[in-house]
This record gives sequence, C-alpha cells and structure tokens, in this order.
Amino acid sequence: MITLYELHWSHYCEKIRLALSYAGLPWQTCDIQAFSKKELLAYPSPSHMNRRTVPAIFDATLHTFVMDSTPILRYLCKNYPQVQALYPGDLSHQRAIDAMLIELDTKLGLLARRFGYTQVILECPSLLSTLFLSRVAGGFFTWPGMRWIAGHILGMLLCQRFAFHQSESSHLYEALENYLLPLARRLEVHAFVVGDTFSMADLALAAYLRPLTIVPFFFEHPQLQSLFAHQRTVLAEHSTEGSSAYQVAIAKARQSQPPVRRRTRQVAAVLPFAEASAYAHNDQRPVWAWQTWLLPYRYLFPLRSGKVRQMLASQGIQ
Repeated sequence: MITLYELHWSHYCEKIRLALSYAGLPWQTCDIQAFSKKELLAYPSPSHMNRRTVPAIFDATLHTFVMDSTPILRYLCKNYPQVQALYPGDLSHQRAIDAMLIELDTKLGLLARRFGYTQVILECPSLLSTLFLSRVAGGFFTWPGMRWIAGHILGMLLCQRFAFHQSESSHLYEALENYLLPLARRLEVHAFVVGDTFSMADLALAAYLRPLTIVPFFFEHPQLQSLFAHQRTVLAEHSTEGSSAYQVAIAKARQSQPPVRRRTRQVAAVLPFAEASAYAHNDQRPVWAWQTWLLPYRYLFPLRSGKVRQMLASQGIQ
C-alpha cells in the first residue's frame, strides 16, 4: 500500500493522485498539517530539498519514502510496471517526458500556484482559513468573523513565502503567458504534450492548469483555449474529483461581486526560474525574516497593483 501525504488542493499533489489512479495501484491519502507537517517528521528529507514538503509517499511494500512530485513518479515508474505506461516509447522519448515534467514543475507549476493563491486572496480570503486551519484549535479559526481575520493573516504569510506581491513588478503574468502560448499552439495541431502518445506530461499539464482556471487573465485568454480544452479532456477521462474547493469558492464569490482582473501591459518578459537538470526549482522563502514587518504594506498595496473588479474583459483589462 502506498500512502500519499498531501494538501488536497495542491496541484502538485493532484498530479500524483492522477498518476496513482491511472496506474491502478493500491493507495491511500493522508492530509497533513499545513504548517507543522508533523506527519512527515518521522521521515528524512531528501538531499535535494532543504525542507519537508508535499507531495510525499511512503511505499509500505518496499519500505521507501519519496518526496517531491517528479522524483515520486520516477520511483513509481522504476518499481511498478503499471506506471511505465505513462512513460511510453523508447529511452529518448521517456527522457523527453521526464524533462517536460521538470519544466512544467518549475515554469508552470510555481507561477500557477502564485496566481491561484493571489486570486483567492483578492476574491475570497476567508477560504484560506478553511484550507489551512480547519484542523487547528478545534476549527476555531474557521468560525464566522474569525475566518475573515485569519484568512487575511494567512494571506500575508503566504505573500511573504511565495512573493505574490512581486508578480506585477516582475511581469510574471506576461512571462507565463509567453511560455504558454507555444504550448497552446502545439496542442492546436497535436493531441499530446510530448510526441504522439498520451503520457505523464499530459496528466501533469492538466493538474498544473487547475489554479489558472480561476484567473481570468489566463482562463479567458483567446489564444490559450487549446490548453484548457486539453485539460478538460484529460480530466474527463482520467479524474473523478470534480471541482476543487477554491474553484467552488471563487464561483460562489463571483455570484455577488465581479471577478478581479488585471490591467494588461505590453512588455518583454521571461520566466525567472530555470529548471534544474534533475530536480525542479522551488520558490519557497522563509516567512520570518527582517522583511516580515513589511507584510501589511505588501499585502495591501503591491499585491493589488494593477487589479480591478470588472465583470467582463475589456480593452486593457483582462
């Protein structure tokens, strides 16, 4: 039996759930405490990571613990023939799939997380209390009133950890747009992300696009529709999970208020993260540092720079 340690809303964790379900392996999940990660403390951190994170698995059959989504997939492929079907073709093609996974982990996965969390903070910050604190202090922080306060505090801490407030000044929306456009053009004429066969890269792309489905700049982008069409096809065939908690919360919030959009710009932008040769980049930063005292300012002003509430996209606002 394989135990998957996860935060259920994480798109990195969804990637592993999709792979385990596709392979038909016996597995179970364990939701961890988001901040303490106490469920992982019994296991050693891998040499390529300086902190414990999810997804992580413990394979009771082989008594092996693996952390980080693509290393988990490499381990499963090596030890379980059912997973090898997600790496079809000859060795060259398998290496191309693995390289694409690292690229998606870094270039799409990191920024999709930033933009998805930012959208939640701007439209329904109280949801953060439910996601992170529902099992803390008997659910006290999810009570009405307290949920709103705790949500904003969590938003500030997440802003510090993932530098959400720097997205606009660093032109990260445009940088991810420039990365996704060639991939969208490929999927307009090819059925799959790598080569001519369904692979783990298609499952990974579907998982990593989920946070962007709540970000109008990407989800309504006319030139990116082939990406989201591909995602819908993959999830319809290989997932039974339905909408995530944040997709449901955002949809509900937009019944009473217009979505938060952003003022678009014409700038040359490139992704700041380069995928490593063997492992993906991780953009987590310490929460407690000398800059922590700037959190309220960053949360109230730079995070909201260029954002407006507007029902439909218009010239210059998307």
